[in-house]
Amino acid sequence: IRARIYNILRQFDFIDLDKVDFSADYEKGLGLDSLDWNALLTSIEYEFNTLFNDTFYEHWRCLEDVVKALKDDE
Repeated sequence: IRARIYNILRQFDFIDLDKVDFSADYEKGLGLDSLDWNALLTSIEYEFNTLFNDTFYEHWRCLEDVVKALKDDE
């Protein structure tokens, strides 16, 4: 799951892939604003052929939250 998400992150030119930390807050750790974060989550939904509940968008703060949800969805 992490490898597939990492490949998605490559599409975002402004993300420093050397500094990606799945447990870091998306704003502080990845330097994303809320629109970028939503774009990333949409790309992850597409990659994994799933839809996240809208309430998850408000509560997830890091990529590790997304990984956990995808594992639970399997």
